[in-house]
Amino acid sequence: MSARPPVHRLRDRFAIGASLLPPVALLMLAARWGWVSVSPRNCLVAMPLVLGLGMLLPAVFEPWHRWLSRVQAWCGRRLVFGVLLGVYALALVPIALLMRWAGQRPLDLSRSGSSWVKSKGYGSLRDPF
Repeated sequence: MSARPPVHRLRDRFAIGASLLPPVALLMLAARWGWVSVSPRNCLVAMPLVLGLGMLLPAVFEPWHRWLSRVQAWCGRRLVFGVLLGVYALALVPIALLMRWAGQRPLDLSRSGSSWVKSKGYGSLRDPF
């Protein structure tokens, strides 16, 4: 297995440093709720320091960044599915039930068993059906 090339771009260094911020932010929230005995202000001071440490030593924190990126992608896929499922359940299903209750049938499938329209035969290209 070949070694990974060193990170030289500022954008990559910043991304690796920024991936170290969520644990500090979670620690700050836990401190605000009284779960840990750390001052939230200390966490605010630590955030730029952690970001700078990640930018100065990207090779050390790159495995963490790759792992966190995979976790974020996995959670993002589930979140999109959940949002779409919620829109379907909270918007489309009630509207469909109200339309059924009101007697509206937008597709009009009861006409015959098929949704094909009978053609009048071959005509001009301006009126093909």
